[in-house]
Amino acid sequence: MDLIGLTTWTEHPNLLPNVKKPTLRDYSRAFPVVELDTFFYGLKDVKIVQNWQQQVAPNFQFILKPPRELTLHEAPPAGVTLAEIYQKFRLTLEPLIATGQLAGVLLQFSANFTLSSAALDYLAFARKHLPKIPIFIEFRQRSWYQPRYFEQVVQRLQTLQLTLAMIDQPDIGAESIPLRPTVTTPQLGFWRFHGRNAVNWAKKGFGSKQGRTLYRYSETELQTLAALVKDFSGQVERNYIIFNNNSGGDAADNALRFSELLGLNYQRPGGQQLDFF
Repeated sequence: MDLIGLTTWTEHPNLLPNVKKPTLRDYSRAFPVVELDTFFYGLKDVKIVQNWQQQVAPNFQFILKPPRELTLHEAPPAGVTLAEIYQKFRLTLEPLIATGQLAGVLLQFSANFTLSSAALDYLAFARKHLPKIPIFIEFRQRSWYQPRYFEQVVQRLQTLQLTLAMIDQPDIGAESIPLRPTVTTPQLGFWRFHGRNAVNWAKKGFGSKQGRTLYRYSETELQTLAALVKDFSGQVERNYIIFNNNSGGDAADNALRFSELLGLNYQRPGGQQLDFF
């Protein structure tokens, strides 16, 4: 089963061109899954999650990023441990776990998270503190894909039941990774399409995030990616595909076309609605 979605529901003007402030309910009429970074910037009250649930069908799915301390983007506040942050985050997820609406937690590490014994230990630490929860791992450093170590990395992820994210992004060297479809959890696959804006990918400072995702996939590129996804989908029970090329409003168009290439035929709200599940 393939499920396609976008990051957030508010940055896609082409999806709902006549709606100034689209809601999650609006978005969920087109796509069956969404990725959110709401908690990356700080934990929120569990009522936020419960409000999301009230806006969507029972089988709608959520992919959530944890607080940035848990992907080592910054240190915990003084007197607070990572274990405590994991515990609070886990409690926030409870409503989604209870209803089966949590597709997974995305641990997206920075380019500073390089392959090392300490880094491998941290992956085990993350699994220990999020037991039985699907975890997607996105590396942004090429050391994890070195040919002499990659098989060992895969084996470690398999042992920990961590799903290696398949990432499409520009190839700019050490701060980028190759797209290498690899099954580490037979029950789950996860893809993120960031676009291929090589000029902006490694830029730092104000506006850099927006510049990285300023890209529109061509028809040829989508067809090539669809062929990879189709082959991979036969190896896993459920396969999530997230389009993150948002800056120019291209993610929704690309995702809808991708759904056609996979035979899913999602529609914009107001068009013919199909059963995604």
